[in-house]
Amino acid sequence: MKIWNLFPACVLSLALISGAARANRYDLHLGNFVSDNCTVSCGQELFDQLMRELGLATAPVFLSPAETLGLNGFSFSLEGSVVPIHNDEDYWQVATEGDPSSVLFIPHIHIRKGLPFSFEVGAQMSYVPESELFVMGAELKWALNEGFYFIPDFAVRFSINHMIGAKDFELSTGGWDVSLSKAFGVGGMLSLTPYVGYNMMFVHASSHVVLDSTAAMNQVVFGTVNWQDNMFHRFFVGCRLKTYIFQITVEGLFSNNNLHMFNFKLGFDY
Repeated sequence: MKIWNLFPACVLSLALISGAARANRYDLHLGNFVSDNCTVSCGQELFDQLMRELGLATAPVFLSPAETLGLNGFSFSLEGSVVPIHNDEDYWQVATEGDPSSVLFIPHIHIRKGLPFSFEVGAQMSYVPESELFVMGAELKWALNEGFYFIPDFAVRFSINHMIGAKDFELSTGGWDVSLSKAFGVGGMLSLTPYVGYNMMFVHASSHVVLDSTAAMNQVVFGTVNWQDNMFHRFFVGCRLKTYIFQITVEGLFSNNNLHMFNFKLGFDY
C-alpha cells in the first residue's frame, strides 16, 4: 500500500482519538451571538473576534527549515499544535455554550513533495478536537538559496487553509512567509537545523444564515470578516533534529494578536 493512501485513515484515527473524551464541544453555535441581551451589532463583534482567533489557531504552521526536499524527495509527517485560547472571552463562552477548554490541541497530517528548481508542494489535513471541523491546506515553497556551506538557506512559501464541516460559517486562512535556516552535523550521524521566519497571514470568514436565540427566532447573517482588514504578523523559530530518514521538529509561533502556539512534528523524509 502506498503511504499517501494512509492519509485519510490517519486523520480519521486522530480525530476519533482526540474527540473521544467529549463529542462536539467545538461545534460552534453562532445563533447564540444574538439574544435578548445582545443585539445584532453586538453579535457581529463576537463573530468577528471568534473568526479571527479560530483562524489564527488553525492557520498554516511551518515545521520545516528553508531547505526543500530535492527533485525526488517525499515527506510524510504527523504534527500537532498546542494553542492556548482566550476561553474566558464571551465569543468562546457563548459559541460553545459555556464549556471551552483553555487549550486546543490540533493534530495534523502533512505530506510534501520536492520538485525541480528548488520548488516544493505540500498538502495537510487538520482536525479541531471535539468537533466536526476539519481543515484542508495546500502550500508552495521555493528555496531561493540552499545547499551552500557558509550561507544560510533562504525560502519563500505561499499557503492557504480552508475549514470544512462548519454548519454556520466559512473560514479560510493563508498568506506568505520567508524563512532562514542552517544545518549543522552532530556526531557524524545527526543533523541539527535551527530556523527562523516571518509570516504575513490573513483571515477571511463569512456567515451562513443562522437562527438567533431570541424568542422570535429571527434569521441572521453576520457581515463578512474581510481578509484585507484582518492581516496578522507572525514570527516563528524552530529546530529540526534528523537522522537518516527520521526527523523530530519543534517550533514556537508568535502572533501580534497575542495568540501563540507550540508546534511539533514526527516525520519521515524519503
